[in-house]
Amino acid sequence: MTVTDMPAPHMTVTQRLVDRSSARGEHPALVGGTAAWPGGTLSHVDLAVILQTAAAGLAWRGLRARDVVGVYVPDAVSYVLAVHAIRAAGGVPSPIGAASTIAMMAEQLTDCGARLLVTADPLVPAALSAADGSWVRQVISFDEAPGTVPFWSLLSRGLQPPVSAGPEDLGLVPYVARPGGGLRATPVTHAQLAAELSQLAAPAPVTAHDVVLAAPPDGCAREYTVLLDLALLQGATVVAAPADALPDAARRHGGTAAIVPAGAAMPAGLPVRPVTAAC
Repeated sequence: MTVTDMPAPHMTVTQRLVDRSSARGEHPALVGGTAAWPGGTLSHVDLAVILQTAAAGLAWRGLRARDVVGVYVPDAVSYVLAVHAIRAAGGVPSPIGAASTIAMMAEQLTDCGARLLVTADPLVPAALSAADGSWVRQVISFDEAPGTVPFWSLLSRGLQPPVSAGPEDLGLVPYVARPGGGLRATPVTHAQLAAELSQLAAPAPVTAHDVVLAAPPDGCAREYTVLLDLALLQGATVVAAPADALPDAARRHGGTAAIVPAGAAMPAGLPVRPVTAAC
C-alpha cells in the first residue's frame, strides 16, 4: 500500500496513523530503549492505543482544539509519541530545535502561545528553564522528573479517537532562525502535510518490510516529521538511535534505510539507503 492509497485528505495524518496502526497488530512500529518507551519495542497496535489514551489525558489536562504545544525531546520515539498525541487531542505541535538556547526556546514558546511543553531526559532542566520564561504552565515529561507531569500518567483517562481537523487548520508550527537573529514561525496546514506525504511516496519509497533508522530530532522539523510519518504510515519499523550509533543500530536491527536531512552526508559505515526530502 502506498501513501496515495490512503483515505481522503480530510483525515489528518494522525487519524491515518491510528487507523493504519490499529490494523497492523504486533508488527514493530518504534524501537529504542528511551525514556519514552523503556521496554524497547512498541508495536503498531500499541502505538495506536497510546496515542488515543494520551489524547484523552491531554484533554483532561486542559488541552483544547488548536492549542499549540511545545515539543522538545531527544529521540525519534518520544518525538512520534508527543507530536501525534498532541494532534490526536486536537492540539498543534511546535517542535523546538535541538540547538536552541534556553532564551530561544522561551521566545518560541511565548510567540506561539504554548501553555504546555513536552520533553524528556536529558533535556528536562533546559525545558523547565525555558518554561519559566514563557506562558507555559505545565511541562509533561517522559521521565519521573521533579516539576513535571509524567507522560505515562496521561494514559489513565480512557481512550479518545483522534480529533478531526479541517484541511486548512494548522498541523505543525516549526520555527526557523531569522537571518538577523530571532525566530520565525513557519506554520504547516494539515493539507500541506498530506500533500508532502503523497509527493514523497515515489522519490522516497518505504514499505512495511523496511527498518528505518532515525537519529535524534535536528535540522528541519518539517522534513523530519514528514519522513517519520511516511515510514510509519507505510508500516515500517522506526529505530531511534544517536547519530553516532546508527551503524551499530543498523547491524543490530537489520536496518534497511535511514532518515537523513537534506544535504547531510550518510554517517560512515552505514550500509543502508537514505530517505530524505527537501525541506
